[in-house]
Amino acid sequence: YIYKDSWIEKFNQSGYSVYALDLQGHGESQSFGKFKGDFSCFDDLVDDVIQYMNQIHDEISNDNQMNDESHNILTSKKQKLPMYVIGYSMGGNIALRMLQVLNKEKKSKIKSRNSNNYKNSNTKLRNSTNINDIDNGMYDMNNSNNYGFDKSGANISAGTNAIASDKHEGCYDSFDKFNIKGCVSLSGMIRIKSVLDPGNISFKYFYLPLADFLAYVLPNPQISPESRYKKSGHFANMCKHYIFRNINGKKYKTMSEFIKATVKMDCNINYIPKDIPLLFVHSKDDSICSYEWTVSFYNKLNVNDKELHVVDGMNHDTTIKPGNEEILKKIIDWICNLRTSDRDK
Repeated sequence: YIYKDSWIEKFNQSGYSVYALDLQGHGESQSFGKFKGDFSCFDDLVDDVIQYMNQIHDEISNDNQMNDESHNILTSKKQKLPMYVIGYSMGGNIALRMLQVLNKEKKSKIKSRNSNNYKNSNTKLRNSTNINDIDNGMYDMNNSNNYGFDKSGANISAGTNAIASDKHEGCYDSFDKFNIKGCVSLSGMIRIKSVLDPGNISFKYFYLPLADFLAYVLPNPQISPESRYKKSGHFANMCKHYIFRNINGKKYKTMSEFIKATVKMDCNINYIPKDIPLLFVHSKDDSICSYEWTVSFYNKLNVNDKELHVVDGMNHDTTIKPGNEEILKKIIDWICNLRTSDRDK
């Protein structure tokens, strides 16, 4: 990795610290299977990002506390630093799914507490001594977060051992602590580009079962990416310099997880928080992630602040192709405007 003239250097020069991680099976992170790029399931990637955000928050909080103690300043008076989440391609989907999962779990916690408080109030009014009623109430509370949405929230909480308790805030019970002030999707994987451009029903009942079947009978063969990347010379050139050079395509299992992730995100669009500004950057000629579906997703979003920045002629290479400097400037300016607006409130 070359720091000079990179996006990270430009962010640093603008006053922003940058945190990033190699997702499971990517970069230097260990793969779930034999091949680089393998991961167990897509929600695990979302889990990893949320866990990493918790680590970032805790490290910053500890540093601030140590600095405050050395200057005899009360930590409660220190302003929380804003966090901005940026994801490219698959990472764009992860960034948006992370917001959905956190917001869904937050709403579920609130509903559970309200339900429990209501039941406790009724119990006191009835002066009930029936232990079965109380047990049933607790059972309902613990299972009230299943909306038929998905179980990713519960899996993540269990996987990171971050369920809320009296002593520790839970991973999802503390959505507000992250202080997320904006989210950027760069060439985001809202939907994988396909010839027929099918909808959710076709993906769910045809493409997904087909991908699952192929993943079962052909676990290791990979889909050749050459046809899709033939217009993307800059991307192919960058791939030659990756540390791991054996990522020649995507396995059917991976494609199956991608399909599930895109359908799940689209079907649960209403769990995107309304108060977090969103910026979408996409090239019209993207041959990997559908520009049309990004526009459709953007139009359906019911949020207070959203923006779609459209470019042309950059294919899927919005972070590396000549002209990416203007995209970076757009993102930095967008964040700066958000910070100015927050200070004016």
